[in-house]
Amino acid sequence: MSFTLAPVDGGECVLTDPSDSESILAGPFSTTDGVATFAGLQDPPGRVQVICQGGIYEDEATANAYNADVTRAFATIDALPFSVSVTPLTEIAVRVAEVFSLDPDQSYDALVRNVALSLGMGAVDVTNITPHNLNVLEADGTLEGRYSVVLAALSQLQFDAFGEDLDGLDQTLELLVFGLANNGLFTKDTVQGQYFDALENLFDNPLIEPNLGADEDLDVLFHEVGFAPLASQVEYVDVDHPLESVAEPFSTINAGEEAVFDIIGTHLFLGMSVTLNGERCRTRDLQPLIEFSREVEFDLMFAECPAQSVGESELVIRDGDRVEFESAITVIDPVEMRQAIRKQSPIVTASSPGGGSSFVFGFISAEAPGIDATVGPAHDYAPAALEVFNVAGVVVELQAENGNVLQTTTSESDGYYEFGGVAENLPVRVVAKAQLKQARTTPGVGPEFNFTVRDNTSEGSPRRLYQLASSLVTTLAEPEGENQIDLRAKVGFDAQGRSLGNEQRQSAPFAILRVVKSATDKLQAFDPNITLPPLVLYWSGDNAGVSGDKSLGQIGTSHFDKSGLAPGVYILGKADSDTDEFDQGVIGHEFGHYLQARLSYSDSPGDSHSFGDFKDASLAYGEGYGTAVGGLLSSSATPHIYCDVSGPRQSEGSCNDLSKGVEAGGTNGFYSEATILHLMYQIGSLQGKGFAEFFSAVSKQKTAPHSSTIFSFLHHYLASNPDVSNEVQVLMMNNNIKTADPYGKLDQGVAADSAISATENQGDATVGATDLETLYIDLAFPQSQQPANSAAPLNLTGSSASFCFNHNLPGANASNGLGMLRRFRFTANYSGSLLLRTVDSNGRTISSQSTFYTVRDQSGAELSVFGYDGVDSNEYWGLIEVTAGTEYSVLVQVDNPKSILDGSRCGYQAAFARAPAGF
Repeated sequence: MSFTLAPVDGGECVLTDPSDSESILAGPFSTTDGVATFAGLQDPPGRVQVICQGGIYEDEATANAYNADVTRAFATIDALPFSVSVTPLTEIAVRVAEVFSLDPDQSYDALVRNVALSLGMGAVDVTNITPHNLNVLEADGTLEGRYSVVLAALSQLQFDAFGEDLDGLDQTLELLVFGLANNGLFTKDTVQGQYFDALENLFDNPLIEPNLGADEDLDVLFHEVGFAPLASQVEYVDVDHPLESVAEPFSTINAGEEAVFDIIGTHLFLGMSVTLNGERCRTRDLQPLIEFSREVEFDLMFAECPAQSVGESELVIRDGDRVEFESAITVIDPVEMRQAIRKQSPIVTASSPGGGSSFVFGFISAEAPGIDATVGPAHDYAPAALEVFNVAGVVVELQAENGNVLQTTTSESDGYYEFGGVAENLPVRVVAKAQLKQARTTPGVGPEFNFTVRDNTSEGSPRRLYQLASSLVTTLAEPEGENQIDLRAKVGFDAQGRSLGNEQRQSAPFAILRVVKSATDKLQAFDPNITLPPLVLYWSGDNAGVSGDKSLGQIGTSHFDKSGLAPGVYILGKADSDTDEFDQGVIGHEFGHYLQARLSYSDSPGDSHSFGDFKDASLAYGEGYGTAVGGLLSSSATPHIYCDVSGPRQSEGSCNDLSKGVEAGGTNGFYSEATILHLMYQIGSLQGKGFAEFFSAVSKQKTAPHSSTIFSFLHHYLASNPDVSNEVQVLMMNNNIKTADPYGKLDQGVAADSAISATENQGDATVGATDLETLYIDLAFPQSQQPANSAAPLNLTGSSASFCFNHNLPGANASNGLGMLRRFRFTANYSGSLLLRTVDSNGRTISSQSTFYTVRDQSGAELSVFGYDGVDSNEYWGLIEVTAGTEYSVLVQVDNPKSILDGSRCGYQAAFARAPAGF
């Protein structure tokens, strides 16, 4: 029997009853060089628990002599002689069972395999494998050799996390157990990351590095760790339904109709089992839950479930055999649902009781701090410096004393509103709502939109709508009386910039809507009959730069959520920290994200970004476009200057001139948001052109197959505006944009971009990526017959061009960096099911949890990517339906930078396959 942290001398091992560790079946026997021999056993003892403790071992990372802690394993001994290994991996499996109150004996076999899988051994029972002694032997390509490297990595992790002061691995084992779920797989990315770092640090440890073995064997180990599955965690499940509450998960569906559930969580994958009332649901469209400008925290996927009868159904989500989520789902009659909706509709009194001949009118205005953007972002709250602006386009209500709405109108461009036919001698109040709304009276004629500013920290659903109300005023007694009631929203800060309290900051919601109103006016000039989907803009004086619970104001930064429980634009408002309600460029930027997501197309991966970063082409475009469109839509005197105020009394921050290009030596190209914002702002400001031409090119990306990048924008813009081709070509040259081909294809002879060359992006890797300037790889499928039912899928891309994943350039060391998303295009030569996967140079499939696929056809429509549970389901995970003769584009995003060893690996291939009959 082997007692190995490194081999333990002087330890003692016993065999006990698996249900009673005090009941000793054999032993104790002492260990010499890690081996204890159980002499004298007459018969195989069957199922046992092995417990070893005491003794000394030589730590691999430090060469120190450490005391061995208690280490345990479970084994079935059916024959003599026998061999059992007791190591930190077996002890982790036992501790996981104890932490989650599982029966250690019953759960051990599955747990120890998953622990081994997570640490890079594959799903093997390491209880039956004897590791090499890496202190004296070189690792080889066997499981025994890999076992020794894994144990050395735990020793390195101990040294990295705790130094040399600790005597034994106990704290390290506790750290690893903390990062594992009840199935023995990692659920804490940070803990898995610490283990991965320890593996990398083995190369810098002179005590370990000479015995690590061949690079190809280590490559397998790193791949197994980098792409080992993690335990999924479902945060919540939400149903799209007319009765749903905003910001709260909903669990009611209609009887007799297929139900679609939004599943939100971490480490989700399309192979998860989802059932409703025991019937299988079909999973599709795994993707990051994108919140633009914020770190991506969760994954999102959908489950299509069979129709149910009225009553209760049980939704169960499993990760393998482990139940991860279960919830009761209420199934209601659709007729009852419609009645419930009608009951929710408020009753509004449309006109004055009894009528009259009087008028109520006035002007609505709001205050804003003085801002001289040519000097800097600081706000000036001195009375003489305050700007007073007209509150235009908002909903204005005339209310009776009891709150009933008597009349509704909309404020005009100068803030003027008017109500006629008002009764005399009637107590009324005027309420200006933070809402821009316009509805059509004739189908298809005129604009339609509904924008509201709400308090995300308020109670109720929907959240509280901001409004400005007058005091109660009694109209004049004489007929045709003119009753003027003006409203002024106060800025809510004293002359020195100190907040007077959130309730006093009345003008903030209307300042936000001022930017939106300017945008809608210009959009109507672009399309007089434009339809703008409803949008909520959430602002609160408690909204701070801390990520967490949005209902507490922890919004991270100003950003746009295009999905989730409460999609919308979130605006910072925390005084003396970061307030954005008067930063027109910031609000315009986030509103621009909304416009792109709803009226155009976005496949930006989202997440953090900053100037100087080398980012994916779609992210650089989306963020640069957002800032450019914010300036183009702004009504400020200096729309070309983007300011973001922050700090004590709103006296700090930064300003950028959108009309100025990237400085010499700066990051400049299709991967730079600074490049994109400058180029797009200049194009949007071309003499003789305007916002209509600019946004027409933006919106045309909605109906095309390619990604939204600066290349596709330029393609559409130049196709519609050939008269300014020369001017645009000069701007492109000045901004290092080399083509207007929508797929980014360069003409022959165009010089390569040296800033993203293999030399620049190699880092510590063996090779750098030579293809970061190649946006799309063309795939050609051979003519083929569909495989027979139950046959293996037929690979269609065996000879396709290989490519690299890379994140070694500055700012690219994240899943949204240049080189972490790769694109393909093909024309289908058959109609049917196509399977998607991506493999490395050794043909190993990239993880189904950290790889996301987005597929579009030639009309711009996104195809659903379903989970594939057919033959060889461990190899393929994505399935789409294609039509012969149709062009498609595929975007592959790897959301796990750690898996790209040394930041650069090449030899990857798209391994798309034709599905067997039956799919």
